[in-house]
Amino acid sequence: MKSFWVDLLVKATLPLGTRWVRKQEAAILREGRPLREWERLWARNVGVRRPEEVRILPVPRVPTPGQTFTVILNRVFGLLSEGPTGMAVNYGIYLEASQATNPSLLVHELTHVAQFERLGGVEAFLREYLTQCVRDGYWDSDFEQEAREAAAPFSRPPGG
Repeated sequence: MKSFWVDLLVKATLPLGTRWVRKQEAAILREGRPLREWERLWARNVGVRRPEEVRILPVPRVPTPGQTFTVILNRVFGLLSEGPTGMAVNYGIYLEASQATNPSLLVHELTHVAQFERLGGVEAFLREYLTQCVRDGYWDSDFEQEAREAAAPFSRPPGG
């Protein structure tokens, strides 16, 4: 997609996305649990500077912005897959309850927390993340590749 259109789309969605992320993070920080000792070690290993700030909230279904619209598209056209099983929103992490003990998923999301920190917070992260996803596609975005690579050792059986 041409840079002009990518920039326009990101600029149009950034204020709503930023507001949504901050609202979700506030809920997780209020209701979630702190990282356990080994989870803090994983967080530091992927570059999280302040793992003591991170909170995890297991939920039946990870919320997404515009979830109703996504569900309608999926039901009518069968275009979209299931929703995410995890999502980092700055220092808050949603984990789908059925996946709440999955170390690979947690390390993936902790990598996104480190990216939020590296870029300087919500707005800067979202600007870059949205740009990558629109320009390169979700699966090929640098941030998603980094998170998958960090989580890969946790996806394999021990000694495999």
